[in-house]
Amino acid sequence: IENIHIHGCDHVLVECADGSTARWPYPVADSDEALLELLGELFARCGRTAREFAPARPIANLRIAAGGPLDARVAAVREVCERPRVAIRRHRLAHATLDDLHAGGTLDASMRDFLAAAVAAGLNLLVTGGPYAGKTTLLRALCQQIPATEHVVTVEDDYELGLHLDQQRPPLVTAWEARAAGAEGVGEITLDDLLKQALRHSPSRVVVGEVRGGEITALLRALGNGATGGMGTLHATSARSVPERIAALGQLADPPLPIPAAHRWTASALDLIVHVARHDHPAGRTRSVAEVVEVGPVGDAETPDFTPLFATAPGTPESIPVGPPSPGLLERLTAAGHDARVFDLPTAWGGGSR
Repeated sequence: IENIHIHGCDHVLVECADGSTARWPYPVADSDEALLELLGELFARCGRTAREFAPARPIANLRIAAGGPLDARVAAVREVCERPRVAIRRHRLAHATLDDLHAGGTLDASMRDFLAAAVAAGLNLLVTGGPYAGKTTLLRALCQQIPATEHVVTVEDDYELGLHLDQQRPPLVTAWEARAAGAEGVGEITLDDLLKQALRHSPSRVVVGEVRGGEITALLRALGNGATGGMGTLHATSARSVPERIAALGQLADPPLPIPAAHRWTASALDLIVHVARHDHPAGRTRSVAEVVEVGPVGDAETPDFTPLFATAPGTPESIPVGPPSPGLLERLTAAGHDARVFDLPTAWGGGSR
């Protein structure tokens, strides 16, 4: 099970990892009023701060224990809809590795090796994609490649990466979670607050779960502060849409980040964008790394130049090299053990496994 959708006390849908959805035959409460009372108690007692879920505050989010190391995330809404709506998202792949994703068909061997070398080389990576495309799972797998001797600071709205919960890793992980304001409206700690603080803790790498607003400016500062190997995730429809997406989020910052400055920051802070895609089809649901691009300096179009490195054959995890990286990036990848010959002769679509 990946998601549970509650549309009123007696209308419950269960969504599984293969994309199938089934009706749960039992109610979760005796009435909608009882469901709202249950949710009110949950938000008041189970978070890091007491949160009000009432007509005056009809939207609330919370992480709850759910029988796994990463728990589950509850998002609830009332008043603005006909009946109470609740979405519970369960994190299934707590400690997935690139090898696990290769075995599961998300990426092929050449992409696995390339991404492992990118992490080893200390490249700054942004994982992008749509909802439920597997951004956090891929980011978690990339983090498993970070050498155990490095101090990693993770910053998230809700704990989803779980590096600090992995018993196989040494304790050089500082995991921070943003905090919502309490019922009195005080005590909020934002991603922006945490990202500013992170740089004072001498991290080798800063990893950000996801940015959704003006805190994008703090993320760009964190990735461009001179420390290598930072990573994060961002909602985007394609790799090429990322600069405009970052520029749009920069307008939500206080003060707003000018669009030309956003493009310059993007160019200086990022080395690679790794875009993941979700594929729903009659046979089930699959995910793949759709494309990888290198981010270059701001060009004549006044946006960062992009160099496509890999594309994925539609409907398969087979990654096709479509062009070589810049000499400087190729040198860093080669020093980290990547075979530069991968980019010599791009494979034709459908040319078999690499």
